[in-house]
Amino acid sequence: MGEGAVLGRGVPGMRPRLLLLGKDARAPLLTSLAYLIGAEAAFLVGTLSDTIFAPFWPPNVVLFCALLLAPAHRWWIYLLAAAPAHILAELQVAMPAAEIAVAFATNCLVAVLNAVLVRRVLKAPPWLGTLKRASLYVLLTAFVGPAISALGGAFVPILGGGAIASYPSFWAQWYLSNALGFLTLGPIVLIWIGADRTPLSPLSMPRLAEASMLGIALVIVCALAFQFGAGMIDSGFMPAILYSPLPLILACAIRFGERGASGAVLVVTIVLLWLALNHASMFITPSPERNVLALQIFLVGLSIPVLLLGAAIDEVRRAEQATRESEQGMQLAAASANIGLWYFDQASGRFWATGHCRSLLGIAPHTPLTPALIQQVAHPEDRQAAVETMRSATDAGQEVVNEFRVVLPEGGLRWLRARARAHREEGQALRVTGVFMDITAAKQAELEADLQRREVAHLMRVSVMGELSGAIAHELNQPLTAILSNAQASRLMLAGKPPHLSTIGDAIDDIVHESKRAGDVIGRLHGLLKKGDRKLELVDLNELIRSTIGLLHSELVGRRFRADLDLAEKLPPIAGDAVQLQQVLLNLVMNAMDAMAATPPARRSITVSTRLRGKDGVETVVADHGQGLAPAEQARAFEPFFTTKPHGLGLGLAICSTIVGLHGGQLALANNPGGGARATLTLQGRRNPVIVT
Repeated sequence: MGEGAVLGRGVPGMRPRLLLLGKDARAPLLTSLAYLIGAEAAFLVGTLSDTIFAPFWPPNVVLFCALLLAPAHRWWIYLLAAAPAHILAELQVAMPAAEIAVAFATNCLVAVLNAVLVRRVLKAPPWLGTLKRASLYVLLTAFVGPAISALGGAFVPILGGGAIASYPSFWAQWYLSNALGFLTLGPIVLIWIGADRTPLSPLSMPRLAEASMLGIALVIVCALAFQFGAGMIDSGFMPAILYSPLPLILACAIRFGERGASGAVLVVTIVLLWLALNHASMFITPSPERNVLALQIFLVGLSIPVLLLGAAIDEVRRAEQATRESEQGMQLAAASANIGLWYFDQASGRFWATGHCRSLLGIAPHTPLTPALIQQVAHPEDRQAAVETMRSATDAGQEVVNEFRVVLPEGGLRWLRARARAHREEGQALRVTGVFMDITAAKQAELEADLQRREVAHLMRVSVMGELSGAIAHELNQPLTAILSNAQASRLMLAGKPPHLSTIGDAIDDIVHESKRAGDVIGRLHGLLKKGDRKLELVDLNELIRSTIGLLHSELVGRRFRADLDLAEKLPPIAGDAVQLQQVLLNLVMNAMDAMAATPPARRSITVSTRLRGKDGVETVVADHGQGLAPAEQARAFEPFFTTKPHGLGLGLAICSTIVGLHGGQLALANNPGGGARATLTLQGRRNPVIVT
């Protein structure tokens, strides 16, 4: 989009009441009146009447601001309206017509040129606001625009009788007059027209009183400095006196930012120019023009850094405010998600945390935070792990995660998940940042889910025992029948004369043997049917397989199955729950039996084998000679409630997979190359046995 389109529609983002200023018919008349008032103010401050030269010329700033607000296609109206005001003002100092025309042309040129440059570069208000925008404003309005317009303005004194050889001096006078106006009066006006409200509206009465006192003090200090400085030109104290207003100027900039800086610069400019034009000067030069020129250079050099300082202060304050608002929003979002934010500064030892983080830890709002306090609120059993997590985050410089419990003041417990990361420079940890997340509800849900899983697993074991009830009854009936027969035979032998004691002893030995056999069956049943928490211990997998096959002995015989064991020697023990692992083996063997229900009796063999896998892995394979698994069945075998059995629940393999996963192992199903299927159970063994409790 071209410049004409941008300028034609006015400045985007301007307030409606300011846009009306460019469309209202009264706006050009108000601009003309303000132009005249600005000229009268310049004459009131003072001029060098013999050269008709005003060292500070506000009308150009007034016209520039009016053009900045108005659409470009209406600029000619404002320029035309300003002409009578300019003629009237210059006639008061008896300026000839030719000089009036050239002066007005250069005034219009600097106003139009600065307005075009500011609109083109800064686009929209706020015209200053930041250090970058203030720097661009200074560059455009105090250097580029006035320097170009002064090329024509320097001819005004020449038309009034000045020597053409003095053109560089006249150019400097004209340039500094405009530059000083745009550096002192311009920012004040732009701050007002670029604000949503007037500059004074956000000020409270104490702040307004403070600003007034600083302004009055600045006027007094400038007047005294100028008065005393003029009499101490030959002494070494003149530079110190010249810069005596600087502390007050800096105070205005620091306290009120850009507004205070531009206001202080304007006050200093008006006071010093008025005193220089109406009293003695602090500068030693051959002529009054050079005295004023030296003062202009001094004021321009003072205005630029002070104005940029005020803009930088405002920018920093806005950044701080945005940071505070962002931090508050982040804290609110974190609290809504039940997350506490914190960081720890290594150098200062400062520990900061959000209010919600304190509440998660059960720490009072105003209690000083230290790493020792965080460790103290942690549960004694989890304290060491929390400390190690913090230390590893600091040392490794990587994100670490840990879960621990917090003992609340009222005695309750809260589960927290901590994430921490160290920020490092040159290998040294500067600070550690992290979050605390309340996972109490998730932990409770996890415990409830684990309880339900164990209940379902127990019900599945009970269900399996129900299926094996006939075989178990037969398994128990054999030793009980043998016990009864031996007991009856012993009674008959005791009735004999004499009794056969050696034969009776053999019978009693048979009774003891069969009793142990029955006790073993009952013990295995009791182990499978009992409820309770997981008991982690070292398990001999080969012995567990033999016990499982022994429990299924009668079922295998009754259904005409044969179980072949191919067990590797010197397997490392498995850390796990023997009851749960036996449930997995029992389920796999019974699934193999069900898979071969239609297989001829001669081929009904189940092979259970074990072997080492890798360094410490133990692999158990249960293979059958059934029909195998279809691809769809193999993909969904471990899904809950999926079954290929007419009366199955579809929970057996799902529970087995969960149990194996809790033991850190894997359970897989595949078809055998020669027919049938095999279930592969892989668990991690322990070469150096350590009981896990």
